[in-house]
Amino acid sequence: MSAVAEYDREQIAALIEEAWRQQYIDPDLARTLAVQARDQALLRYDRAALAEASLCLAYCELRYGESEPARQMLVELRPLLLELDNRRALLQLDYGLAVIEASRQDAESAYVRFLELAAEAEQTGTATDRFLIANALGTAAAEAGQQETGLRHFYQALSLAREHRFGPQLALVLSNLGSCQHDAGNYQDAIRFLSESFDRMQTERLDALAPLVAGNLAMCQLAMGATEAAFETVAAYLERPAERRHAARGDQAFFQAIAAHTFAVRGDWERARQHASLALVDAKACGDRRLQAHAWWVSGLVERGLGNAEAALAALRQAELHVGGLNDLYYPIQIYLELAQTLSTLERWQEAFVYLDLHRELQQQSQGSATRVRLQSTRIEHELLEAERERDFALLKQAEAERARRDLEALNLELQRRMAEIEALQSQLREQAIRDPLTDLFNRRYLQNELHSELRLAERRHYRLCVVLIDVDHFKAVNDTYGHPMGDQVLIELATLLRANIRGSDFACRYGGEEFCLVLADIDVAAAIARVSDLLERFRAVRVELAGQTVERLSFSAGVAEYPRDGNDPDSLLRAADQALYRAKDNGRNRIEIVEAKLAVVEW
Repeated sequence: MSAVAEYDREQIAALIEEAWRQQYIDPDLARTLAVQARDQALLRYDRAALAEASLCLAYCELRYGESEPARQMLVELRPLLLELDNRRALLQLDYGLAVIEASRQDAESAYVRFLELAAEAEQTGTATDRFLIANALGTAAAEAGQQETGLRHFYQALSLAREHRFGPQLALVLSNLGSCQHDAGNYQDAIRFLSESFDRMQTERLDALAPLVAGNLAMCQLAMGATEAAFETVAAYLERPAERRHAARGDQAFFQAIAAHTFAVRGDWERARQHASLALVDAKACGDRRLQAHAWWVSGLVERGLGNAEAALAALRQAELHVGGLNDLYYPIQIYLELAQTLSTLERWQEAFVYLDLHRELQQQSQGSATRVRLQSTRIEHELLEAERERDFALLKQAEAERARRDLEALNLELQRRMAEIEALQSQLREQAIRDPLTDLFNRRYLQNELHSELRLAERRHYRLCVVLIDVDHFKAVNDTYGHPMGDQVLIELATLLRANIRGSDFACRYGGEEFCLVLADIDVAAAIARVSDLLERFRAVRVELAGQTVERLSFSAGVAEYPRDGNDPDSLLRAADQALYRAKDNGRNRIEIVEAKLAVVEW
């Protein structure tokens, strides 16, 4: 490669790096830099740089544009990343798609998907990737009503951001932690996190995060009755020049709703109405239920303040419609109180009392939630502090052992190397604990644990699931005739065949000896039999060669059991599949059976 070509590549890489950095600061500049990098990559036919620049552009659209164009950009980019085998970029792509899908599905499903990405990030991702996924897990868990789980993920993201000195990401997760504490009614901890986030946002000029961070802080200040502080927070953003007001539309809708609330509390009703109208427009465009509930609630509050009680009631009815299904108590509490006050203004006393009772009931729940979350936060922070102390103590002991022959700088390098080795070993041991060393399939321990989870998922999503036990026919004869190495190779060939011919939602395990197990999700027994029949036909065509010897005309027997027809738990399903397997062997092998003998469908 020429020196000029190498310089061009470094130039493009620098443009892409700066484009990523600017996404939290100046999204317009980030987009411009990414376009420049993409155009230069096209001009020089640098496919790797083209992929990186295109991914950065897709994230610009995802964060500050529309979700559907962003999704399309990511989908179109996948073939190129697969061709380049860029695993880290593929992880980023999958994370972007998961963020888009999270807005279209229930929070539990989003949480499961982000958990899958978290496991992948441990293998192929960077600290930045792990931060983003931990932050997304916190958001999904919180929206699913799992407060403590959400807090733990947010604290994990916070630890990563502090450890790696991520400026924008630290401001983001502090804001999210504060919002989570606020929604639970724990204003004491919320204001601590939000104030630090606001300070960092201002110091580092994170303009793209400003409306979210300022909005969260002002919302908490309003909840605590600090109305003047809330006004100063809102004003600090409104006073920014227009060219520095960069934000995603959802963040802008949220901030406009907070601004409207702040001006309403001050009695500046006309400005409150202006911001409430802007909030509604942006919230409707986003389609987010939480944002729309917030915007309609504030609109109702403003209309009541302007003396338009009927208009206020209509807006609050809309807020009530959108608040259904939300797992935090903050919005229902505020909306029910405002409904009670508005209905009182209209002298509809009976309805007003109903909403006032609802408000009081939720308020009591919120107080209990605030206490619980405060205790959970204290416990999590204590656990993190203890972990840090243990780590520091271990580092100190290692330093003392090395001090005689190394200086401090060399010691730190050695400690880093050792920590990396330990982490790699732990990762390897975790993988070995669930893998069969001969076939590299999952082992029986993994099956016992994972089958429980798969059955819970099948029950929750109301679909069927099949368990298949497979036993190699006449395997003892192969060992006796050709030797155990040939027997091992037969098992490896079958494992390879199983791995290559199952879906991503399925998994294969070595059950023991020459027995294997397939777990096939969202499939009935007829379809499962068809799938296993195809596997049997492929296995019959396999020729196994080793040390000049050849084994062919192999076959297996299989038993199929279906959830929930043949069992509702792992043990009963495995027993049913085992009974069917024995029937297949008793009926001559080289065949597939299910629990009911009369329904055996494949025979060779």
